[in-house]
Amino acid sequence: MAVSASFSTGILSITGDNLDNTIEVSRNAAGQIFVNGGAVTISGGTPNVVNTAVIDVSGLGGNDRITLNEANGRLPRALLSGGAGNDTLTGGSSGDQLFGQTGNDLLFGKGGIDSLFGGSENDVLTGGDADDQAFGEDGDDRIVSSPGDDTDLNEGGNDTDISEVNGGGGSEAFTVTANGSRVRLSRVNPAPFTLDIGTTENLILNMNGGDDTFSAANNLASLIQLTVDGGAGNDTILGGNGADTLQGGDGNDFVDGQKGNDVAVLGAGNDVFQWDTGDGSDVVEGQANFDTLLFTGTNGSEQINIAANGGRAIFSRDVDTVTMDLNDVERIDFAALAGADSITVNDLSGTDVTQVDVDLAGPDGRGDGQSDTVISHGTSGTDVIELENTINSIFIIGLPTIITITNADTDRLTVNGGTGDDTIDANSLTSATMTVTYNGGIGNDTIRTGAGRDILTGGNGSDSLAGGLSNDTLTGGAGNDLLVGDLGNDTLTGGAGVDRFRFDAPNKGGDLITDFASNETIDVFASSFGGGLVAGNPITAGQFRLGNDAQDASDRFIYNSGTRTLFYDSDGLGSAAKIQLATLQTDVALRAANIRVL
Repeated sequence: MAVSASFSTGILSITGDNLDNTIEVSRNAAGQIFVNGGAVTISGGTPNVVNTAVIDVSGLGGNDRITLNEANGRLPRALLSGGAGNDTLTGGSSGDQLFGQTGNDLLFGKGGIDSLFGGSENDVLTGGDADDQAFGEDGDDRIVSSPGDDTDLNEGGNDTDISEVNGGGGSEAFTVTANGSRVRLSRVNPAPFTLDIGTTENLILNMNGGDDTFSAANNLASLIQLTVDGGAGNDTILGGNGADTLQGGDGNDFVDGQKGNDVAVLGAGNDVFQWDTGDGSDVVEGQANFDTLLFTGTNGSEQINIAANGGRAIFSRDVDTVTMDLNDVERIDFAALAGADSITVNDLSGTDVTQVDVDLAGPDGRGDGQSDTVISHGTSGTDVIELENTINSIFIIGLPTIITITNADTDRLTVNGGTGDDTIDANSLTSATMTVTYNGGIGNDTIRTGAGRDILTGGNGSDSLAGGLSNDTLTGGAGNDLLVGDLGNDTLTGGAGVDRFRFDAPNKGGDLITDFASNETIDVFASSFGGGLVAGNPITAGQFRLGNDAQDASDRFIYNSGTRTLFYDSDGLGSAAKIQLATLQTDVALRAANIRVL
């Protein structure tokens, strides 16, 4: 049995034979209609585009391919039915009806106001030009729409369906809103078209080339799941309140997932993903080039933690239990706003994050007057960390990630070296807007600070600690440490071990030593102290005096054991006044041997 065709009362009827048929209906320039180029004989008369009202094709069983070929001109309206099997139906330009029926079918309406019915199983329906209506019916169906000045209707039907919209190559603007229990997608620019979507679980929008924009309303989560691909160009994509998938594509894109737990794949280009209060926990794949997470906090107190998870970075916030999972994102920009916030930046080795910017300003762009805390953790290796500042910023450099802190006021900074023999150098700091705590951690660490009332802790190991321009607190910890207060009235605690307390010049004294022991030393420099001191040895017995004042010209160091105060006098009984170097908190019998000249 072969394909058969008959013509009667304006209807051209064509029927398959339950096998895999290819049925093509065409015409010549004069308007006569043929089936398979004339290979199928048409009984009952000769159809043409004038005397034929309807072309009715039934494929019956088999995987059929039924096509209207309008290469030589327009054909009459058609009814195309695939029957059982995986069929491909292609209409024309006269407003056709396509029925996939049983099987996984492909339906193409082409031109005209078409109606497409997928039938059972998993079908793909593409309306084409004009105002089409597509009904997926049973099965997991995909309904495809392309740009045009049309108003289409997509009805997914049962099971899990997809409405796919493909933009053009230029710059376009799309919006998605709820319309009762239905969803409306609109292209508002350049030429408008509207898609009315119902009983469909997923909307996929491929904006393709151009600098496109997309925005979604915040009431779509219960209606549809969004997947948006910006394609090439500098796109702006604003998600809805559901779990959206947002793809930037090539170009410098701006993506804001908004509410819901979203997945953003930013693509090539210098892209930005923005998070605002009320948004969900998102996954951000930055991909190529330099990408940024912009995260805006609340006006309340919150705890922020930034840590590595293998090659990925995890940005978490305690308020609302937000977790951002980042890969191939090079910069994190956190705006704290108001509140007493805590921001911890852990060792980000192995991740792609090279910059963390922390803005401590309140909503008005100035310091909020509340005490924020920023904590930086070093690596497990040997770190060389430097702190620098400008008028409004502090920079922590030398770690895998540069940390920048702006708009600090009554805030605190903690810099932790971690394990390893670390160097933390803040000697060039000229601003004292933050109280800084430096922790060397495990290892033989070197810490120097600059302006500000700072706290230096060496931790385990033989550490070297040097204060700066103000009243600092230095604690050596376990190990044989060197503590140098420098300018200001500092508090020095050696901790366990045999420690040294050094004064680089007479005017850099006035410090409190809390735990000086008889086997420890106070070191001074012959070059800066003068007074006939000789480098390389402890002072002589004649240069040391117990009491409150010098008694002869050779006295240089005077120790009042009652107040436990050590003075330096550069000329003994001469005209120069004595200078207080240190006060010992412990009751120790200080001797000349405890003072060493360098």
